[in-house]
Amino acid sequence: MQKKFESNILKKQLFSKEDKILVAISGGVDSVVLAHLLKKAGFDFALAHCNFKLRAKDSSADENFCKALAKELDVKIFTQQFNTAAFSKKNKLSIQMAARKLRYDWFNELTKKNKFDHLVTAHHANDVVETVFINLLRGTGIKGLKGIAEKKGNIVRPLLNFTKEEISTFAKKKKISYRTDKSNRETKYERNFLRLDVIPKLKKLHPNLEQVFLNNVANFKEEAAIVNDFLVEKANQLLSKKGSQIVINKIKLKKEKHLQTLLHFILEPFGFNQSQIKDIKANLLENGETGKFFFTSSFTLTVDREQILIKPLSDKVSETIKLNTLNELKSSNLIKLDEIKEFKGVENNELVIEKNKLIFPLIIRARKTGDKFRPFGMKGFKLVSDFLKDQKLNAFEKENCRLLENGNGDIIWVIGRRSDDRYKIETKKDKLLKLTLIE
Repeated sequence: MQKKFESNILKKQLFSKEDKILVAISGGVDSVVLAHLLKKAGFDFALAHCNFKLRAKDSSADENFCKALAKELDVKIFTQQFNTAAFSKKNKLSIQMAARKLRYDWFNELTKKNKFDHLVTAHHANDVVETVFINLLRGTGIKGLKGIAEKKGNIVRPLLNFTKEEISTFAKKKKISYRTDKSNRETKYERNFLRLDVIPKLKKLHPNLEQVFLNNVANFKEEAAIVNDFLVEKANQLLSKKGSQIVINKIKLKKEKHLQTLLHFILEPFGFNQSQIKDIKANLLENGETGKFFFTSSFTLTVDREQILIKPLSDKVSETIKLNTLNELKSSNLIKLDEIKEFKGVENNELVIEKNKLIFPLIIRARKTGDKFRPFGMKGFKLVSDFLKDQKLNAFEKENCRLLENGNGDIIWVIGRRSDDRYKIETKKDKLLKLTLIE
């Protein structure tokens, strides 16, 4: 096993003896054998053990065992205790997901602080089988059939080509002691149920089950790469950027043969779940309500007339800016102020106004229901919402619209769109100010 272990690392260039390695150690047979294999091979590594405080005295015994192992192997060990149950309750996570988040957040912190090149874990071939089954049950598609990556980012799993049986046999042969987690025998957990009940029955029919899955996973990875290349190409044809917004061509998207898969590929990275993606698809196909919003923790999506728009939630205009003097207006990072001597016309992204018609304080704010102004060139008032609708703006452009309100309460400029006719230039010379939207 030692020779096969070292050969696989070298052949696949998983890491080298010049690298600093952090090894996740639980005290179980897999991680303990991994530590012994790395020591025998001469790699530079330290251990990291998490005490989740879920198993009373057994948790403390695991920690003490790992400390003794570090001393035996003459390597450094980092230990951390977590109140996992409280974290799970506070963040509304299962115990397993809470432990995973706590573990990897701490590992990442250790890796950065101590400049480790790689985090090495003891996942093996049986974990690949279990993971593929779990992903199938959760409906993750071809991406989930890839199992566990041998190397992803700075995380390396050098035992994936070994079975649990091989690892346990090696430990017995080398008289390597380890700890046994009794909770691993509880079938109330999905992974344990598969490991203890389902997979052993399948192995009676297919004794080489792990190797068959490893072969399949290799094929799935290649096929998934082909599918991914196709989806990337399709997405590039449909997507464009407009500032911080992602714009998806709705008309072209509706014509796509593999709409569900394509939608999932595009939207899943933004945090949209299966249920939301299903609703968005229905909205597309049924010519549903335009301007409807869908939210994740960081992004918002709306289905517009000809586009689907995605933008960060942080883009939403909410701040009200109060400008008390002309100097404060000059220092604004939203509006550029110039003094001009002669009026020669005005663009939509500009406001040209006589200096004495500005009444301080000026207010820059988001629009509110009922806001109205007299658009330049018109005799009557118009609701700002109707004006923006006539401009055929998308939902996000409407949402991000800002107004410049004079000190007397008049809206004198729909910023970047249209000035108010009441404040048009009456004299063409002297004391004129030009305000321009800074893009």
